[in-house]
Amino acid sequence: MGDPADAITVRQVLQSLTGLNARSLEAALDAGLLTPVFQPVVRLSTGQVVAVEALARLADPVDGRLRPPAEFITVAEESGLVRRIDQLMLELSAPVVVRCRELLAGDPFSLGVNLSAASLTEDLPDVVADLCARAGLPANALILELTETSLSTPGRGHGAVLQALHDWGCNVTMDDFGTGFSSLSHLARFPVDGLKIDRSFTALIGTTGRGSEVAAALVGLGKALGAHVVAEGIETRTQLQALRAAGCPFGQGYLFARPLTTAALFEQLERGHHLIPLPRPRPA
Repeated sequence: MGDPADAITVRQVLQSLTGLNARSLEAALDAGLLTPVFQPVVRLSTGQVVAVEALARLADPVDGRLRPPAEFITVAEESGLVRRIDQLMLELSAPVVVRCRELLAGDPFSLGVNLSAASLTEDLPDVVADLCARAGLPANALILELTETSLSTPGRGHGAVLQALHDWGCNVTMDDFGTGFSSLSHLARFPVDGLKIDRSFTALIGTTGRGSEVAAALVGLGKALGAHVVAEGIETRTQLQALRAAGCPFGQGYLFARPLTTAALFEQLERGHHLIPLPRPRPA
C-alpha cells in the first residue's frame, strides 16, 4: 500500500464525517481510495445474475472499512467533485465487468453506474465512449442510472446529452422511479430504456393492503412503455413472489446478495455461481 506515513496522512483526512471536506475528499480521490462494490441484478424467473450495479465506497487505508456514500456524497455534490466520482466509478468498474463477461463466456452481463446531474454535460458522451473503448466494454452492456432528482435539476441540454448516449447504444435508466412528482413527464421528455422501482414501494409489499397493487401498477407502466423494469430492495420471500406475480422481470436486494467486492464477484462467477437459488414458495 506504500509508506505507512502516507496512509496515516490520508487516514487523518477521513477520520470522521464532520472532518470530511472538499479538500480531504479530493485528497482521498487522489490517493486512489474510491472503490466500487457490486450488487447483482437478478432475473426473477431463474435467479440468473444478468448485471451488477456499481456502488461507490471510500476505502479507509488503515482499518480497511468501506465508507458508504452517505458519508461523502453531500460534500462531493457541494464541491463539484461528484462529476469526478462518476467518471472514476465508470473507469474502475468497466474493466471488472469486462472480466465478468469473459468468465460467463457469452451470457448477457451488464454494468449499471450512477450519474449525477453535474455529469450531464456536452462532453459526457465522448467521455463515456472513450472510457468504454479503453476497457473493451460494449455500449449495449452499459446502463447509466439517473435519479429523478438529477433529471429535475435545472440544466440546458440534458435531453440532448441523454439522447446522444442512447443513440450511441447504452441504456438510460431512471433510478428510484415513483418517488418524484414528475416521473411521467420525465418518461415523455427523456429517452428512458429502463425503470428501477424504488425500494420504498418494494417495502410496502406484504405490509399494507395495496402494496402489491402499487408495485404491480409500476411494473405494468414500465412494461407498457417497453422499458426494462428492475425492482430494488427485495429482502423477503413475500416481496419476491408478489413481484414475480406482477411480471417484474428483474430485481436486486439483500434476498439475493449484498454488494460484493471485486474479488468476491470474480470468485462467485469463477465457481459458476451466476445462478442465485431463489426461495421456494411456502406450501399453501
